[in-house]
Amino acid sequence: MVALIIALSVTALTPTIAPAPAPFTVYAQNPSGREMPRKQRSGQKSRAPAPAPARTISRTTAPSPPPVTSAPAADVSSRSISRASGSGTKSNVKPNAKLTVVAPPGALIEINGRARGFSGIDGQLILTGIGPGDNRINVRAEGYEPWDGKFQMGAVSTRIEVPLKKKPPTGRLSLTASEPGTEIFIDDKYSVKSMAGQTLFVDGLIPGQRQLRAVKQGFREWQSVVTVKANETIPVNVILKPILDPEMMRVPEGFLNRGSEKGPRDQRPPHQVFLAGYEISSGEVTNRLYKYFIDATGRPAPRGPVYGWTGNNYPDGQAERPVVFVSWDDAVAFTKWLSEQTGNRYRLPTEAEWEKAARTTGDRYDSIGNVWEWCLDFYDPEYYKNTERINPKGPAQGKSVKAMGREGIARVTRGGAFKRSSLNQRAKERNFFFPNLARLDLGFRVVRELPKEKN
Repeated sequence: MVALIIALSVTALTPTIAPAPAPFTVYAQNPSGREMPRKQRSGQKSRAPAPAPARTISRTTAPSPPPVTSAPAADVSSRSISRASGSGTKSNVKPNAKLTVVAPPGALIEINGRARGFSGIDGQLILTGIGPGDNRINVRAEGYEPWDGKFQMGAVSTRIEVPLKKKPPTGRLSLTASEPGTEIFIDDKYSVKSMAGQTLFVDGLIPGQRQLRAVKQGFREWQSVVTVKANETIPVNVILKPILDPEMMRVPEGFLNRGSEKGPRDQRPPHQVFLAGYEISSGEVTNRLYKYFIDATGRPAPRGPVYGWTGNNYPDGQAERPVVFVSWDDAVAFTKWLSEQTGNRYRLPTEAEWEKAARTTGDRYDSIGNVWEWCLDFYDPEYYKNTERINPKGPAQGKSVKAMGREGIARVTRGGAFKRSSLNQRAKERNFFFPNLARLDLGFRVVRELPKEKN
């Protein structure tokens, strides 16, 4: 498993990457600190030969005084500092002001935007060559908040004790999402997005309770509260549940004129029926939605001649295509499962509901002409002669019919395949198939019953 580590500041979720300082030369010095010497400008001649590292305390901008043969190099340095301190010794050399910075050991110190060195083990860095007047200092140290400010460089010497504050102890979260592309919000201030096969480590979180929220299109929003602890990693599993309710259209109550005096025998006689309000899915049940059903129930995946799923996976690129090769029995089992999962009452549409929706919802009634669709009713070619007039639900039982070399009780199918007649013609066309069989051109859509107070 690939792990992705993300460091947080107190207020933002951004990777914290400390920039590496520019390369510099470190001269050997006493334990009080190490100074980064200035880079010599291109073409500039050195005013004096560089002294041996072991004999140099600091680099100065003034010319070195004439060597004194009666004293070692260390005495020369002592005299130079003494003059700068006002000892009264006369010299033509301009005094060198000394800056002492006191900070935690190992702190990186920048003066006027230029890295000058690290504080030594005694917590000090001694610098020379700092111009008099206003200067800016920036200090960074492991385990401390960054600090910057201004200081006034004196003519002789200046001492700065940097008021660094220790960072508060922090913890981190280890986030694992069930779906790639899940966006996870922390306190609704910052967020991270999951990727396939990755665990996200979110660092730099102040201890305490954190509100977590995860979202992804097509899934229900996930929420949780976790307690971050100092110096600990808290694992969090983000399990998203798909939104199973299909997109629905409202069909208001009203009358429907169905049948045709000029149509086939099973469309006669034409008559009027009244239907209560209901909701019907704007399209057929898709492969993507049907997969949740077979994954959860173990029902066999759709398969048939020249078409089929691989295991429980539909063919590539067909997630939003209508599921086919499902029998009427499969479709009814799906509606029962969907009702249990969502708390809504789903079922197959009656053929009257199917026809009314096709006639009244227009272009919103998607996929008409793609596949035939199962209806709830038994099929009886004589049904229109004795049909109910209010919320008709089909005959109490079907009549035996023959088709494709088979004979038996059938269920109504509606819709029609590609390149058939216009929608108005197909909307009233009746057909049938055997409920325990499936075909390449046969799918289904669902009706969601409205509560009585909304009907």
